[in-house]
This record gives sequence, C-alpha cells and structure tokens, in this order.
Amino acid sequence: MKSHFKRGMKVEFPFKVEPWMKPGLEGLVKHPLYSTWAMVYHMETASRMLLAPYLEDNEEAVGGAVLVKHLRPVGMRVHLRVTATLVRRQGGRVYTRLEVWDKSRKIGEGSHVQVVMSRRRFARLLVEARSRSKHGQG
Repeated sequence: MKSHFKRGMKVEFPFKVEPWMKPGLEGLVKHPLYSTWAMVYHMETASRMLLAPYLEDNEEAVGGAVLVKHLRPVGMRVHLRVTATLVRRQGGRVYTRLEVWDKSRKIGEGSHVQVVMSRRRFARLLVEARSRSKHGQG
C-alpha cells in the first residue's frame, strides 16, 4: 500500500435507495424497506472506495469481515450516504469504520476489514477456488 494512506482518511459514498434493495430472503420477506444486505453492500463499496487509490499496481484486496448494525428502517427512493473512515492498518489488513446517514439521522453503523495481498497470491487463490468448485468441494 502507498505510504500516504493514513488513519483518519475518509470517503463518502452517496446513493439512492431503489426497490431492488429491499429484502427478499428467498421470497420469505418482501418489506418495502432498505435491506440490511444492501447496507452491507454499500458499506463494503465505500470501504473499497477508500482503499482502492492506495493499492500498489501489484496488490489486490478482498473483504475479510463485516460487522453491521441496522439502526433504523428506511423506505424507497431515499437518498443516503455512507462514510468510510480508515481506523488502522495492521500488516496486510485495513480496518474501516462505517456510518450510513440520511439527511440528519444515522441509519446504520459498522466496521469492515479488507485483506491486502499480492496479485500473484490472489491469482493462486482464484485458481484454488475454481478447482474446488469444479470438483464439488465448495
């Protein structure tokens, strides 16, 4: 990672809640609300937006952990924003704090860990995963 990637750096990711973001859960739930899975998606996206400009050309990153609290329900067509803040770097791990807001209320909060590795290692992991998939091993 580039050396000027420092604690406290932030990125903000604005978006609008759309109908495809409501919960479905294999047809078990159909609330017209912003789903927790969509919140996780937006949080992970914001976290990657923060990290991506600081990866070296020979590096890749993957999500390693997500912790989310969905604090309030939100309906469709609402404008929200996710703020991702770099908390720390430790070895090949990048830790971010995340908050989801509407105009003035916090909708969700959480944290995300990304694991940074060489593109060579990432390519090996992809080959291993494809091989297991072809042989029905997950």
